[in-house]
Amino acid sequence: MLNKMESISRQGGVKPLPSGVLEPMLNKTGYDPRSAPQFIQGRPVEVRVGILVQSIANFQLATMDYDMDCWLRMSWRDPRLALNLTTPILVNDEIFLKKIWRPDMHFVNARDSLFHRVTRTFILLNQKSQLILCKYPHDSQTLQLRISSIASTNDSVSLRWFSRQSDAIRIYKRLQLPELYIAGLEKKNCQTQRKTGNFSCLEARFLMKRSIGYHLWQTYVPTATCVLFSWISVWLPEEFVEGRVFVALTVFLTLSAESSSAKETLPKVSYVKAIDVWFGFTSVFVFCTMLQALIVIGLEHRSRQLKKIATEEATEISAYKISILLSESQMHHRNALRLDTFFKVMYPVIFIIFLFIYVFVVIEGEENKCLQNELNEQNNKHVEL
Repeated sequence: MLNKMESISRQGGVKPLPSGVLEPMLNKTGYDPRSAPQFIQGRPVEVRVGILVQSIANFQLATMDYDMDCWLRMSWRDPRLALNLTTPILVNDEIFLKKIWRPDMHFVNARDSLFHRVTRTFILLNQKSQLILCKYPHDSQTLQLRISSIASTNDSVSLRWFSRQSDAIRIYKRLQLPELYIAGLEKKNCQTQRKTGNFSCLEARFLMKRSIGYHLWQTYVPTATCVLFSWISVWLPEEFVEGRVFVALTVFLTLSAESSSAKETLPKVSYVKAIDVWFGFTSVFVFCTMLQALIVIGLEHRSRQLKKIATEEATEISAYKISILLSESQMHHRNALRLDTFFKVMYPVIFIIFLFIYVFVVIEGEENKCLQNELNEQNNKHVEL
């Protein structure tokens, strides 16, 4: 029906009809705009609904909401408006539209909305969505759009999507999002129960997947480079004390700043996110390199100190004592070299093992436990309320 109307409209077959012709008909029949039409006696009027999503933007992770621009289209039969015309008519007079019955629909999970009413309704919605960020920034989100009647129960109004998917939910083909992309669509009919009765509702779900490109170049590559840079300390000469400490400390502070910057737009949640695992490991990893550098510096300092004592007090102590001091000095020096040699191999090995665990366990693994913890937390909040 909707496609037929649009086809006739493009061919010039839909003619505007002045309100002066329609208003006498309403007065003659005693039309009541407050009562829903009944095409079949005893059955609710069926309202077919379709939306054209123009844009989805302004995703705010901190407040868990987003903006959506869409066209809302509705179709229903009202036998009280039958005129026996051979072609459809176009009613674009807002004054007349206010005098006929129209579905009293609202968007259930909208925080704010701006309507621009013409024969079809253009809507700017500020929607709230419950985001699960267990695998952020490798997460998939489901944006839910729910439409329901405000005052008309399902005894008088029954909401249904248009039967064709292209009429029910359509996405503007040039729609592009900065961080996310639409991977799938779902639609279903539903019912909501309130104190005043049961109400018909419609639900649309947009499956969104996050594009990894931004976080790859803004998060993973810089932090991985910092980790690789921290390995320089084990290749520096043992006597280069300032360089070892400076490298490790600089990398650690850089990682701390990068971690704070990446998380400042995220909401405060009780569960651990994938990005938390990444920054947690890299921070601990770099801290260990700094600790290892300090241990090597301490061993070298002790080695030089013992050697200095043996040299400066050679005339005052026995040869046996000198040999013991030199032996201990050599032992501390060898331990420092062994420590550097060991971690020259272990640092890359540990980091590669972590990468495998991060990809195949944290990112590709199941998030059921995380989701269950989040659901339990939400249930506890509802109980407290």
